[in-house]
Amino acid sequence: MEKIIGQALRKERESRGVSLADIAAETRISTRMLQALEDEEFDIFPGKFYVHYYMKNYLLACGADDTAFFNTYRDYLKNVFRRDDELQAEQYMQKMTYARFRRNRTILVALLLLAGLALLAFLLLGPPRWLDKVLADRPEVAVAVPPFSSHLLRLEEESCLSEAPIAARLELDAPCWLQLWRGGAKVAERTFRKGEGVSLHGYQLTMVISNPTALRLQINGRDISFLRRSPTALKLVVDPGNLQEILSR
Repeated sequence: MEKIIGQALRKERESRGVSLADIAAETRISTRMLQALEDEEFDIFPGKFYVHYYMKNYLLACGADDTAFFNTYRDYLKNVFRRDDELQAEQYMQKMTYARFRRNRTILVALLLLAGLALLAFLLLGPPRWLDKVLADRPEVAVAVPPFSSHLLRLEEESCLSEAPIAARLELDAPCWLQLWRGGAKVAERTFRKGEGVSLHGYQLTMVISNPTALRLQINGRDISFLRRSPTALKLVVDPGNLQEILSR
């Protein structure tokens, strides 16, 4: 069957040099639906009301006289539409409302999911570092360490004051339990995290190290690398008497 009204629409458009994309931009009707008008694929529309509505907007966007057009092709349109299987406008609007509800519900669920992920990332990684606090509150795991020396300088005045104090810097490449002494005073005893560091100054420095391979140690600005070769926990005592021997290892 010849598509009379579709050809008439196309003629109105082409005679004015208007493209389907131009009409779509003007009317916000998809080019697929506009093409369906020109191809007379009216069965994809919910009913004749919508065909008439889209066709009217099509003609206005082209600059054509829609009233004259419909008067010309009124009888043809009546023959094209079958009134029996037409979907009523109210039913169509109910379907459109339900479709919008499902779309909005999907968007809401996606937003809630993103908000939950953002909150989780903030708690684990952002300030304040809650994960670090939780890990810090966990009980310390017992670590087997060598016997501790019974000889410690009780007072710094007992050391050789003719020598400069020893400066030590410890950096952690991995978690490691440390017990650190300066003379007879305990400085620290806990598990240090990766990336943490601590500095010690004094005439007798004692370090009990559970995992020497995780430790980077500098004494008086010089790297002490022999510790990292030890597979087991060890204790290191540094004082003016053995400083040169340790630095030369």
